[in-house]
Amino acid sequence: MTDAQGGGPSVAPSFSRAGRGHAIVVGGSMAGLLAARVLAAHFDRVTLVERDTFPDAPEFRKGVPQSRHVHVLLGRGQQLMERFFPGLLAELAAAGAPTIMWPTEMLWLMPAGWSKRFTPGTPFVSMSRELLEWCVRRRLAASPRLAFLPAHDVVGLVASPDGTAITGVELRARGGSADGLAPTQRLAADLVVDASGRGSHTPRWLEALGYEPPAETRINSFLAYASRYYAPPGGFQADWKGLFFNAKPPSIPRGGALFPVEGERWLVTLAGIGGDAPPLDEAGYLAFARRLRSPIMYEVIRRARPLSPIVGYRRTENQLRHYERLRRWPERLLVSGDAVCAFNPIYGQGMTVAAVDALALHRCLRAQERRQPDGDLTGLARRFQQAVAESSATPWLMATGEDLRYPTTEGARPGVVTRLLHRYLDRVNLAATDNVTVNRAFGQVLNLLAPPSTLFRPNVLLPALLAARDGHDDGVPPTTTPFPDQPALEVVSA
Repeated sequence: MTDAQGGGPSVAPSFSRAGRGHAIVVGGSMAGLLAARVLAAHFDRVTLVERDTFPDAPEFRKGVPQSRHVHVLLGRGQQLMERFFPGLLAELAAAGAPTIMWPTEMLWLMPAGWSKRFTPGTPFVSMSRELLEWCVRRRLAASPRLAFLPAHDVVGLVASPDGTAITGVELRARGGSADGLAPTQRLAADLVVDASGRGSHTPRWLEALGYEPPAETRINSFLAYASRYYAPPGGFQADWKGLFFNAKPPSIPRGGALFPVEGERWLVTLAGIGGDAPPLDEAGYLAFARRLRSPIMYEVIRRARPLSPIVGYRRTENQLRHYERLRRWPERLLVSGDAVCAFNPIYGQGMTVAAVDALALHRCLRAQERRQPDGDLTGLARRFQQAVAESSATPWLMATGEDLRYPTTEGARPGVVTRLLHRYLDRVNLAATDNVTVNRAFGQVLNLLAPPSTLFRPNVLLPALLAARDGHDDGVPPTTTPFPDQPALEVVSA
């Protein structure tokens, strides 16, 4: 076993005293790292098993193919990450990740038109996924209770003789030998957490142990991404830091984002829904950008210097495994993150929901300590899966509800209630472009800081019902830009 590489400042997990033996986490992406951070506060030993090797710098690794695209920590995610790792946001900033005030320092083209850039805005740190995971791994590596076991596949679960509880995992070192696969080995544990993502094998492992696999719901809008790093043009100056262009369903399925990240780079992601995939060649990529709802992103990136190849990503369907519905469930097995509920990533919910799952894990373990101070984990698994199902319900409805606006989406069709909600949310979106109260309420809901019911309060409902379409222009960005052919726009103070 090896620790994750890298030094630097760290804060060891310290939510509560440990003392429950050994826990195993399967998967070293954000959901696994966050689960390991919580478990290290409750168990004497934690082993994080990952099929990849971890880079010793903020670099791409094959196990997280989506990391090369724009990532956002929503407001709720930022709060929880700072709770789990105090000082993390400042550490990211010190590593060069810029802080952006939303929407003050953004050009935000909402489905209903350009958002005014209200002040004061809400700060968020803009960083690459690689930098975030690297900083988190460095902090976890400082915990004496946690060890990383990279380059190993978990190939199965080990159950108790009566099959009612999970007692460990079967492992195989990656690489094998000259005459075939490496032999398997068993690693015993008092608790196993599967955080291995969309490709989780837990349904198959449960079947092998005589359990029923979970029912699955899939809703696919066929989103396709293409992303690239750029260096800003020489002498570039503007009164904005980033661009975010929503699609306009159902008629315009294209959108894009340009965010500054560490290293004084821009990370640009273009997206298309319903099979309208951005090309991966230079000319096609720029042509796709030129046909967005506003030409400004094209005008900016065609002057910028490419720093990377164009890379695509298409595994973007919403996928929900209903573990909470199973009649039989083995004790001491938990499933978290994308292994339970994976979202269309265009809505930026994945890492934040993983953090919410980690908080649910901490609360369930604390409650278990009160119920069973002797360390017995009976009942924990079912309570955790129920908590994960509840915490995923709202972001699932938000993501799938938006995807159901497109007639090409497969897996479900919008009912009468959904269509009525779409019509109302269109009004909210229109009001949010120039009403600061509605804009902030809308942002709170998008950032998972407030429930959707916030959008039905009188201070949002009335402006939404009275919102007028006049004056909203999709094509002309309301801002000063570095290009003389673009007009200026006011920045509105609240």
